[in-house]
Amino acid sequence: MTKIEHQPLSDRAYHEILKGMTNGIFAPMQPLVIRTLAETYGISVTPIREALQRLVAERLLVVLPNRSIVVPLMTQERFNQLLPVRVALEGMAAELATPNLGPQDFVRLHKLLDRIAETAAGYDSRTYLKLNREFHFTIYEKARNPELMHVILGLWLRVGPVFTGLFDDDHYRQHANDEHRHIVAAMERGDPRAARDSIARDLTLAAQALMPRLLRTAAD
Repeated sequence: MTKIEHQPLSDRAYHEILKGMTNGIFAPMQPLVIRTLAETYGISVTPIREALQRLVAERLLVVLPNRSIVVPLMTQERFNQLLPVRVALEGMAAELATPNLGPQDFVRLHKLLDRIAETAAGYDSRTYLKLNREFHFTIYEKARNPELMHVILGLWLRVGPVFTGLFDDDHYRQHANDEHRHIVAAMERGDPRAARDSIARDLTLAAQALMPRLLRTAAD
């Protein structure tokens, strides 16, 4: 997490917390403590409080009976409901992005692949989650469809916090980069359909690794 320096502070705090959620920094049921966040970002508690209230109003965070503010739990049922939507929309974004990617984009993607491989080998889950997000959104931005990006980001805000459990699965950790390489290879060949299919496999494999670690129901 980086220091927040620019105005308006409440908006900056809001977007930094959102980024932390998509990067898996904030796990489900982990309290988001106002004073701790303020110290982390180097600002006063007021903009942090305003940002958290906004996220609660948007139902991205919830307030517990003890007044703690946390990322809500994710159940298997809810995750399964979100998965086909993510597959469809993120696959579409990859398909649309393929003809828009140039040599410099592929240089960046290959550098990300190498860094992701290093983090997986070193069990560095936090850096992996950050780089994984950067990899996916580097591609999705090239779809040049802001409305599609907005919806995809909203979906990641809901599933991102549970990504912290990915490295609990040794098989996933060892193969975390396989489909990423297939995605890039398909795009380099100029094959949008193959890129879409590889995105689908990547999301599905991650879901299979996470599913045993999710609650069957909210009451479990």
